[in-house]
Amino acid sequence: MDFTLLGADPRYLYLKRRLELDGHRLTPEGGNLIAPPAWRQGVPYYKDEIYVIENAALTAEGALELLMRRSNRALAGMEVLVAGFGRIGGFLAGMLSALGAHVTVAARSETARAAARARGFDAVDITHIPETFDGVVNTVPAPILHGDYGGALCIDVASAPGGWATDAPVLKAPGLPGLYAPKAAADVMAEAIYRVMEENDHE
Repeated sequence: MDFTLLGADPRYLYLKRRLELDGHRLTPEGGNLIAPPAWRQGVPYYKDEIYVIENAALTAEGALELLMRRSNRALAGMEVLVAGFGRIGGFLAGMLSALGAHVTVAARSETARAAARARGFDAVDITHIPETFDGVVNTVPAPILHGDYGGALCIDVASAPGGWATDAPVLKAPGLPGLYAPKAAADVMAEAIYRVMEENDHE
């Protein structure tokens, strides 16, 4: 089968190798276009639920690695705010807590806050966030955060427009799976592509 890859995602080098090892051919005009999700064309791998879950887990792991590498503190005892409690936020909060961080989840939904508390995290309304943390990780693709929260290490893993409504020293890390673990991210993408195409063949 012929594929065309468009875009500069770091995963694509490994994805190209995977597709070729699986016996597929990469051509400039292949009928099966693989492009970044924002382009909304080609093989819609980003709609595959398994892909969404596995990609979220890789994003959370990458955010954890950034916190460990860029902070001057140990994670154990660190006060960390996780903005958003979707898949990425949920995975990240659990990873941080397992390593001894004190996690506060900020979420707009009362249901999400209840779910966070049920898992042992503190939870606050996203419009009433305390002022001071050691680290802040945003997963919400909307400008809902303000300032640097007392000089916290601020990391934004959300897609555009990101999570900060004001200027602050923020480490922007969209597309984190491709930057943090490109081979694993490419394998997750390849499996999603195959699942989507198989489903389409059966329709």
